[in-house]
Order: sequence, then C-alpha cells, then structure tokens
Amino acid sequence: MRRSARTPAGRVGQPVTRGKALLSVVIAAGLALGGWALYDAYRTREDSRAEITEACQGLVDPDAVMRFGGSGNKVDADSAGQHLCVLRREVTFEGQEEMHPYFSLTVAASNDAEPGESRFDLGVRSVAVTAKCADPVKSGGVTSLRVTAATEYDRADRGEPGTLAALARGAALRAAAKAGCETALPRAPKD
Repeated sequence: MRRSARTPAGRVGQPVTRGKALLSVVIAAGLALGGWALYDAYRTREDSRAEITEACQGLVDPDAVMRFGGSGNKVDADSAGQHLCVLRREVTFEGQEEMHPYFSLTVAASNDAEPGESRFDLGVRSVAVTAKCADPVKSGGVTSLRVTAATEYDRADRGEPGTLAALARGAALRAAAKAGCETALPRAPKD
C-alpha cells in the first residue's frame, strides 16, 4: 500500500507556498497589532478613569466626565488652584497631541444660613448647585454646599445641554453624602 506524500505543513495534498506562508504571517501580525491597540486604548481609558476619581475625590462619574466635551480617551489632572479638580483632555492640533483643560469642579461648604431652597444657577460656561442641608447638626454645622462644574474650553457655552448640570448635580449629591448633609435637589435642567 502506497502512502501519500506529506507537505512541510504535515497536510496531505497541496504544498504550502511562500505566498500562503507570508499571508499567514501578515494575518498573525495584524491580529497581534490590533489586539495591542485595543489593550492600549483600554489601559489608557482605565488610567484616565482612575485619575478622574482620585483628582475629583470620587465626586463625579468618570465615564460621564470622559463623555463630556467630545472625543479623546486620555484624561489627566492639572494643577487645581482654587478648584477641587481640573481635568485635561488629549486633543490633536496641527498634528501634535496636547493636553488642554476642559473641566473643573469646585466645592465650598458654608456654615452660614443660605436663603431659599436648593437650586441650580446657570452661568455662561458653568453650572452651580446649592445643596441645602436638612439638619446642620448632623452635618457638623454645615448648612449648605455649593458645587460648581465648569467647562474650561475657550468656547462661550456650557457644552451639551444638560450634561454639565447633571455632572454638577451628581457631584453635589456625593459631596453632601460625604459631609453628612441630607439634601433634596431638583432635577438637573436640560439646557
């Protein structure tokens, strides 16, 4: 009984040509580079999420902050100055990648009685939320918290309607919870 000839790949039939071998190498390299690119994008996003959480002391949802203000996966913290946090986003300008400030958050606690109810104050590039504490004794004498979320872009608006207000509201609720301040906030304005 005669045995069939085996090719270098160990298969019966057609021999492996250089073209097929080269194609296999190119496909494997493409898969490896694609996998690395996906991993790198994932890692950059996770690093940015961690930086946002740390810089803003957990008061904002990192995914919501990353969606705010447009595209770009890389976000880092800038020097905060009088703000609780200032975040920068990677942008490409004339072929160069640069980090530009795009979001800031400021939190101020008050021991003075603030007139009125909890409210939103809409500025040109910011939204301020005043959260009144129901029981100042439980919150260590704090009667209200004022949280301001602002866009740091040079444009003359707050960005996507309602997004900045929602970020400010979420930060105010988290700051109030940390301070032991029971508060009720109205829904965030949509525009």
